[in-house]
Amino acid sequence: KNKTEKEMLELRAIELKHGRVAMLACLGWFHAAAGWHPVGDFYIGEYDIIDDNPLISLTQLPIGGIFQVVFTIMVLEWLTTYVTKPPEERPWDLLGWTDVIADEEYPPWKERQLQEVNNGRLAMMGIVGLIVQDSLFGEYFKGIGQLCFGNPACEEIKNKFLENPMAGPPMPVNPFGLGAFTYPALYPAVEVAQFPGGSLG
Repeated sequence: KNKTEKEMLELRAIELKHGRVAMLACLGWFHAAAGWHPVGDFYIGEYDIIDDNPLISLTQLPIGGIFQVVFTIMVLEWLTTYVTKPPEERPWDLLGWTDVIADEEYPPWKERQLQEVNNGRLAMMGIVGLIVQDSLFGEYFKGIGQLCFGNPACEEIKNKFLENPMAGPPMPVNPFGLGAFTYPALYPAVEVAQFPGGSLG
């Protein structure tokens, strides 16, 4: 309200920057929670091992690593503020796409821009939720690296698949009392439908 066009463009650029950072933060959180942190394990492997909980692993980061992160952020901010300044009419265009895009009103391009804004907003809410959940309850979404996100209901499917990799997963039970439907091409005909008084096949 009561904002000039230039101020609105700057606010959109700020929103996009925070959204991009949040998307990277979510990606970093998920791969750390899944147990994939080879650089950290290699660095301190002879003394300890990096924890899968991202907040705990942050405390295991050496002071030199913290300085590297802060310095990298400062360099990126300096570059985008003074060295490679984006155009005033597109303050979020850090890579110079303005000169490449022939038609700013091209529908697929407009759709991609909207997707970036929406994904950034979702990521900002997501990373805040992950941090709060981990801080309050110690739940850091460790199931991200497991089948069905660690849901026990998937264990039976996994075990059946390991026993017979060519067989598909079991189908839901038929509500009409015909037993459990399966894939006819992968199972004997007698298993396709089980009747109370007999079977087909």
